[in-house]
Amino acid sequence: MSSEQITAAQPAATSRVGRILEENGLLVIVLGAFAIVLVVAMRKELVVDGWMALVSGRWIVQHGLPSHDALTVWSHGRRWIDQQWLAQLILYGLWRLGGVKLVLFVHATLVTGGIVGAGLLGRRLGGTARSVTWIAIPAIVAYYPVASVMRPQSFAFPLFVAVLWLLLTDAREPSRRVFATLPLLALWANLHGSVLLGAGLVSLAGLVTLIQQRRPSGRGVALLFAPWACVLVSPYALHLPAYYDKILSGGDFKQFVTEWAPTTLSPTTAPVYLLVLGGLWLIGRAYRGMPLLDQLVFVAVAITSFQAIRNIAWIALVAVAVLPQLLDRLRQPAEEPRRLNRILSLTILASLVISLGGVLAKPTSWFTMDFPSGAARAAAAAAGPQGRVFATSPYADWVLWSDPRLAGRVAFDARFELYSRKQLRHLQLFEGRVGDWLASARRYRVFVLNRKHDRAFEHALLRGLPAHVVFRSSDVVVLRSSG
Repeated sequence: MSSEQITAAQPAATSRVGRILEENGLLVIVLGAFAIVLVVAMRKELVVDGWMALVSGRWIVQHGLPSHDALTVWSHGRRWIDQQWLAQLILYGLWRLGGVKLVLFVHATLVTGGIVGAGLLGRRLGGTARSVTWIAIPAIVAYYPVASVMRPQSFAFPLFVAVLWLLLTDAREPSRRVFATLPLLALWANLHGSVLLGAGLVSLAGLVTLIQQRRPSGRGVALLFAPWACVLVSPYALHLPAYYDKILSGGDFKQFVTEWAPTTLSPTTAPVYLLVLGGLWLIGRAYRGMPLLDQLVFVAVAITSFQAIRNIAWIALVAVAVLPQLLDRLRQPAEEPRRLNRILSLTILASLVISLGGVLAKPTSWFTMDFPSGAARAAAAAAGPQGRVFATSPYADWVLWSDPRLAGRVAFDARFELYSRKQLRHLQLFEGRVGDWLASARRYRVFVLNRKHDRAFEHALLRGLPAHVVFRSSDVVVLRSSG
């Protein structure tokens, strides 16, 4: 390309970007604000599931893919089906390359990419920028609580949107591109268990194809059955059916882990109810001309969103993609204030860059201040070479991450699917100080507790064992049994 052509291309590209900002200004502002909140709150996004992923990734690098647990006392020797091994390996690799900052930055990028991709899909399916924005506002409120946590699920959000994009565009213009969903599912099957939702949607597309064609076809049959073969493309293929059966059929842990509880109406989940009920009303009012697959996808994902709190992020993404076109049928398209849109869009994007730069300039200790390194060192020192550690769920995997020598001596961690109903009930009674809990407490030399949530538990241990404090911060207290 000549220098004249390059010079001419630059203003053209700038003009295209300007037009995009003018036409989608309000949407850019809303999504940009979401990204800024995600960035500014980045240090709060590293919690128990993130530490578990890092611990597991390190274990894979050092010992290979696990088959039986060797990290905790309660599940020692029990079969460990590490379905999300690849995500854990990637997160640990990112930590090796750039520390916790890089891990959290990639997480924020994946999460933002999911909701931005849903917005682009909403526009691609015919929704105006204004309607996509109105749906996006409650959607991001519903999306944030689940999506903001750094964990293997972060990888699933852009994959979900990619599969959704291929399916919904194929419903309008059939193409062989829809079969790209299959390798995406095979990748997803090693990143996070939500691949079952993706496979279900592809299979649903195959069923719709067969119904609409009113006769068997290779295309419909392939989309109906092939996704389930992709789900098993994993080193754990032979054990995955039993693993997924336990997860889906109501494993014992679901009674004790808040995120697996059904989605009931509360201030936090109110946007989910708004999206689902409002979406059903829109479909009822303006369904004519809307592809059957769009309607069924919305209903199916809405049902899953009420089965467990951690599923509510998916309905947010689906709503942003499929509802704007229906909203446009009930309202007059508004004239976009193009000049104002461009100014405000550039402002929010500049603010995002500044926020990101400011956060990444923070020292590593800022990202982990809720998990003080002194507490982990104190716990390891107090435990000695053989002592056992009881750490409440926010801290167990962090303790394991901080000192690998504690592997096999920490009571339990966040992999609640490995534990029996009896063990989970014992944990509930133990932390509630019910029954002969002191006899159980004497099996451990060290206790790592949250100062705010475990204050009564701390005082009971200090008096009952007795125990003494070896470390205390604003968030964490470490106790050592005096016995």
